Amino acid sequence: MPGLSRSQARRRSIAFATLGIVSFAIAMVATLPASLIVRNVAWRSGVGGTIWHGEVGVAGGSRLEWRFAPLRSLTSLGFAVDWTATGPDTDLGGQAIAWGSGVQLDKVAGSADASLLQALQPDLPFTCDATMQIDLSKLSTASGSAMADGRVAIDPGSCATRAGIATPTPALLLTAEHIGQETRVRLAPDAQRRRTLMDATLREDGVLKFQMTGDGAATLPFVGLPAGAAVEGRF
Repeated sequence: MPGLSRSQARRRSIAFATLGIVSFAIAMVATLPASLIVRNVAWRSGVGGTIWHGEVGVAGGSRLEWRFAPLRSLTSLGFAVDWTATGPDTDLGGQAIAWGSGVQLDKVAGSADASLLQALQPDLPFTCDATMQIDLSKLSTASGSAMADGRVAIDPGSCATRAGIATPTPALLLTAEHIGQETRVRLAPDAQRRRTLMDATLREDGVLKFQMTGDGAATLPFVGLPAGAAVEGRF
């Protein structure tokens, strides 16, 4: 029995030591400036706070704020946060986990101005003026588990090419459904949901392939793709 007691004492000592190291590491993370994890890119209008609780301004007037979630970080072996985005026509929130292989967003819901698309995809050949109603259970760019599941309703607005040629856009509905090892994505007019404008598939390895229909080329000329054109890239 004395041997068992010594073994239990060692396990307790190891557990307390591990807890102390983890607590110290979390405390160190809490004091690091937020600028260490937010790159200085064109869409960033300012950054403040710490990695634990920070915020970054987005060109156009929106603000993204996050709070570190230590328990989810430990269980997911990543950097987990709860986040909100607020600003003109924007009131959005959800959860996120970042790994070296990508980012996963969970329980994303609310409204967002379409200008946020420029922050996510700065190389888009067009800009849009519209409000989106977002309801996504999951969106992941992580290698080997890339996927999306949910829907985005886009209010009527307009989109313009880089040359400034604008096109009015109707209310649109983007749906994403994860089936098997791929996600099927479809864009259609909200009032004519059987009329497909664009089809896409996203594989779990991150390969994204989308195809423009004839209706899509006519309705969305600012995208710059002719009818039947198919494009493949990385998500």
